[in-house]
Amino acid sequence: MVLSGVNLQRQTLQLYGELIARRESWAGQLVFLYGAGASATGLPAAVSIAGGTSLVLDADSAAVRSVFRQGGVDFVVNTLDEALRVVKNEIRKHRPLSVALEGEVHATIAEMRERGVLPDVQVSVGDTAEPKAKLGAENLQLTWEGGALVPSELLEAWLMERGWYEMVLERATTRELRELDAQLLSILPEEDAQRRTWIQRIGHYQRVVAGGARVVWLTKLERAATEGSGAV
Repeated sequence: MVLSGVNLQRQTLQLYGELIARRESWAGQLVFLYGAGASATGLPAAVSIAGGTSLVLDADSAAVRSVFRQGGVDFVVNTLDEALRVVKNEIRKHRPLSVALEGEVHATIAEMRERGVLPDVQVSVGDTAEPKAKLGAENLQLTWEGGALVPSELLEAWLMERGWYEMVLERATTRELRELDAQLLSILPEEDAQRRTWIQRIGHYQRVVAGGARVVWLTKLERAATEGSGAV
């Protein structure tokens, strides 16, 4: 599951939506993501932007390191002990954090069961994942086709209720992108924490791929306000 540029940012926004459509605040919540290439899905960044903590189990060392260099995860560890020590502290403090654990999926899940690790939500990705490997958590079933996420009916209904539509805004330079962020924040209502938080945080978690574009949700009126400003 290799994505880059706008596609990764689009997927991350979609995953962010899947989370906040289910729960307004993810502070103090642990999301467990596992499977081949799981770290490259954008979900770790989505969880952090939503305010939660994620533990990503991925046997693909190259993918994990690549995501870490881009800023998509905060820490990379090699043992479950290290991972749990880091995430427990941040969950207690209700601070967002993403930790990627390099390890064999089935063996690590078995160890987590033995140790009574109970994430709040778990998401499986790829052929090596175990959809039935419940760890006492809500098992969030997401559908992946060809490396792309298929929006759930819940997310589609949630966006439709708000009148939000996906829009891609491209800019040539970092300065222009910062100006775009400021423009978007001036357009969005002050009380709209969900979309404002996305705009404020995505550049941090995807420093490389988010450098030339913003994928955002806008209403038709908000879209009209950006006409002629690089929308595609």
